[in-house]
Amino acid sequence: MEFSLVLMIFLTIFTGMIEFGVAFSVKTQISFASRDAAIVVAESGAADPKTADCAILRRIDQDIITPSRSSIDHVDIFWATATGSVNNGAVQTYVPTGTLNGAGDLPNCPGLVWMNTADSYPAASRCASISGSSLGLCQASPAHSGPDRVGVTIVYKYSWTTPLPGLIGLSGSGFTFTQTNLTNIEPVPPTS
Repeated sequence: MEFSLVLMIFLTIFTGMIEFGVAFSVKTQISFASRDAAIVVAESGAADPKTADCAILRRIDQDIITPSRSSIDHVDIFWATATGSVNNGAVQTYVPTGTLNGAGDLPNCPGLVWMNTADSYPAASRCASISGSSLGLCQASPAHSGPDRVGVTIVYKYSWTTPLPGLIGLSGSGFTFTQTNLTNIEPVPPTS
């Protein structure tokens, strides 16, 4: 009798450790992916606007490997205020649409299988000019005072991988991880 009680407690603790390990691994991958994507954004100031978001999404695909990239709910690339919130509703939102071996849903991004679902901050409207919109390198409205501060948010729907919820009486199929990193686009000097 005592053995069965101790065994149940031991199995619950052991299952909890496994679940925590998997969840921690996922959270770490999402954190690194968001940080790496922000670095790509920072370096995209002088890049071709047609492929800037491709590079960001490709980096996320490379960083998030387990348990499944299909658990990514969406990725937001947004013009950030000084406090990190969305500036003027300027957000690009992408959702994964299939396997990495697919043909891809984004033009100019061969091999990427993401779909654009919100298109109010395309790479072509991001400002990398030192002097803002006066050089004609930035969208005139709304006015940019200099290189944009850009955020990358990854929203990931984590599903339980062990029977832990049933063992301790939890309900639901999992929870959501959200990770945001902010960066300034590296400035592009004026051309003469």
